[in-house]
Amino acid sequence: MNFPLLSSNTYVNGARLFEAATIVDKNKDVEGDEFVVIGVTTPETATKTHPKNVKGVTFTEPIAEVNKVIEEIQAKALAEGKDYKHYVVLAHLGVDTTTPVEWRGSTLAEALSKNPLLKGKRVTVIDGHSHTVESTTYGDNVTYNQTGSYLHNVGKITYKSRQLLGNPSQIPAADAKKLEANPKIAVMVKEIKQKYDAENAVEVVSNSPVELNGDRENVRVRETNLGNVVADSLYQYGQTGFSHPTDIAVTNGGGLRETIAKGKPITKGNVIAVLPFGNTISQIQVTGQQVLDMFEKSLGSILQVDKAGKTVLDENGQPLLEPSGGFLQISGAKVYYDTNLAAGKRILAVQVKNRVTGLYEKLDFEKVYYLATNDFLAAGGDGYTMLGGAREEGPSMDAAFEDYLKTADLTQYEKVNPNSRTISVDSKTFKLAEEQGKEQEPAKPEKDSATNPAKPEKDQAVTPTKPGKNQETTPAGSGKDAVKPGKVQTTTPATSETDSTTKITQSEKDQATKPTQPSTVKVDYKVADKFTDKTVVSEKLLPNTGSEQSIFMMLLGMILGATALWTSRKQEK
Repeated sequence: MNFPLLSSNTYVNGARLFEAATIVDKNKDVEGDEFVVIGVTTPETATKTHPKNVKGVTFTEPIAEVNKVIEEIQAKALAEGKDYKHYVVLAHLGVDTTTPVEWRGSTLAEALSKNPLLKGKRVTVIDGHSHTVESTTYGDNVTYNQTGSYLHNVGKITYKSRQLLGNPSQIPAADAKKLEANPKIAVMVKEIKQKYDAENAVEVVSNSPVELNGDRENVRVRETNLGNVVADSLYQYGQTGFSHPTDIAVTNGGGLRETIAKGKPITKGNVIAVLPFGNTISQIQVTGQQVLDMFEKSLGSILQVDKAGKTVLDENGQPLLEPSGGFLQISGAKVYYDTNLAAGKRILAVQVKNRVTGLYEKLDFEKVYYLATNDFLAAGGDGYTMLGGAREEGPSMDAAFEDYLKTADLTQYEKVNPNSRTISVDSKTFKLAEEQGKEQEPAKPEKDSATNPAKPEKDQAVTPTKPGKNQETTPAGSGKDAVKPGKVQTTTPATSETDSTTKITQSEKDQATKPTQPSTVKVDYKVADKFTDKTVVSEKLLPNTGSEQSIFMMLLGMILGATALWTSRKQEK
């Protein structure tokens, strides 16, 4: 094929790197059948490719640049006495909702339909990037098309004379297989395929016990089992492969391109299909703050909506994010987030695995962590500008992935969307529990938040909360000491106390003599015959909503306890 590389908006040092356009004239003897073909590239290339590939390269605004080229071509044609009637824009802009509106192919097509220089001329926009099937007309002269991805369809646009709008159609891959192949090309393809198949048929795992899901709508949206396996392979390599053991491993979902089937061998070909880009493993040093910023970037997409405009929810009732190639699959850390919150503020807590104890500990913003990832992200690719700097290089990702598959127990990855590392939660009810069973407050809690209860001091009696504080009572001690629903827990008095039953205050006596107010909250306490002065009400017995109900429940519990104690003392006297 003899055709130039076209990109009107790619510049190096102020000059276009490629030709902006070319004129295709299939029949020199016919005037007016020429096609003006203009190329345009998504500015997202600056973050979608490895930074070393675009060093010193600038991508200008697509719409402005294409209109500029049209103006230049028409001015030259006018000077030569020509009039081009057919324009084709070869674009790689797409219509992803994560792409800025002004960079989308559909926006370009609409803008061209309003360009007065193109009035009465036939305009075709052939686009890619978003892997969608599109066929839309704009105005009375612009046809916009996409054919999906991976040669699933071959696009065809038919123009009839005197009609400005084309008639687009598609030839599915299944139909194309019915066509007779060119004999010479068929021989070449056969030889190449035989060599390729021999190299990639080597088995890595004889039989995969699970499906490892690499669907675009999964790996770019949320935690998947394939993402976990790949991230774990980086984490495992990093324990001994670098000068410092790896603390956290991440890889971008956009780099995972294929599903591994259940019940079939996993071959070298499968490994390459999952990781086709030839990336290598890199390790860099990052602070806890950089880790937080990195995960906020990962979770920064807008929310998915259906055709009716309603938010799409996951199986836990939480909104799903739009697919993003920068969504991170992780190992060695847990990220709790709520997609109901604004982008940049969705993370509630981050925990990092302690390599010695195996427990997950709260992220330290000042601490330096060792992050293993691919060389693309390590250099700040996919918009991860908080990363970068000096790094150690390792082997290819596919080699580490292959080695891990050979020894890993893949049955642990049975669940496609485990929600165990990148964990979608509701911030209104979220409470983080440490491995030791102690309650731990979420990162960056809101002041006076109902989801961030204040903890009583150790061995301190729980007293009614003052009105207006919006606080809830939590169990004393560790989680294993929590009271079962329907019971009030009593604790053993400290040995230094000679007679704890005499330590009831006058205010508690006064409260005990006051009648309780009616309430719609049904309480089923089994009151013990005698109480110490350290009565603790299980948090499970308190309502989840409304500080007024919480306060009432605590007051009622204290009144019942005080009443029983007062009655007991009176009987003794």
